[in-house]
Amino acid sequence: MKGFSIGWVVVLAGMALLFYVLYINGYMIMQSKRALMYVGTDRGKKASFTSCSGYTKRVVKFEEDRSYHFDLKLELTKGDVMVEILDSGKQCLLSLGQNTTEGSITAEKGKRYYMVVRFRAASGNYTIDWK
Repeated sequence: MKGFSIGWVVVLAGMALLFYVLYINGYMIMQSKRALMYVGTDRGKKASFTSCSGYTKRVVKFEEDRSYHFDLKLELTKGDVMVEILDSGKQCLLSLGQNTTEGSITAEKGKRYYMVVRFRAASGNYTIDWK
């Protein structure tokens, strides 16, 4: 019985480590949302949703040191959507929404940034792209 418990602890610790590595490298998403329908694609760059409230958060790493221009396209039938780009200290570098759909940040290669998409009783779709 003791070996069984230790085995499960090792398996759970291994899974937690795997999920952490996937998250910090941008392959996994953290989310807390409530929606009738939510379909996200292209590593968080696009989504369609109905009656969605909450947020999604993912790690973004840029390929080189330079300025990146972000462009948010929103098609909402109701509610509000906001996209925030945070630095590794979780300070907001850029906030995009219905009123501000474009902006730029200066990013460093290999540094960890976060993209948080916040939904407030929103229905519609969004696309975010950066160059």
